[in-house]
Amino acid sequence: MTRRLNIGVLAVALVACPLLTLAAANAPDIKGVWAGKTFTIVAGAGGHFPNNKGTFENPGLAEKDIRVNITGQEGRRFWGVKTLSGNGEKTDEPFIGELYGSDNRRVLIADTDGYINGEIRGNVFSFCYAHAGGPTKTSLVACYEVRRAH
Repeated sequence: MTRRLNIGVLAVALVACPLLTLAAANAPDIKGVWAGKTFTIVAGAGGHFPNNKGTFENPGLAEKDIRVNITGQEGRRFWGVKTLSGNGEKTDEPFIGELYGSDNRRVLIADTDGYINGEIRGNVFSFCYAHAGGPTKTSLVACYEVRRAH
């Protein structure tokens, strides 16, 4: 019984390992600048929205330009800087992320205080960002569609 189980585990490993390697090898090259506009709902001031007057009862509705600059990539893992600008304000924030899913088109990113979850299809990166409270005492949700800049 134990021998049969060991052979079964070995067979699964022999099939799974090459598939995982293939998935990592087929990660799309996403390095470069992706640009678009934010459409953000904000409660509290701070971070990318230092002048926001919104509250949970009367949230701020903000629009800014966004640039996601993916400066490095190794397989499915990548990193870079997100820049938001508008209304006389400009902020930069570093991030790290990873592509996942059967086609490596799903994206999960962590920056200094929140998370991005999205998907890349060709030259379009659609994602949502969220963070709650924390050191900035700002809660926000923003969904974007950015395009690869040429």
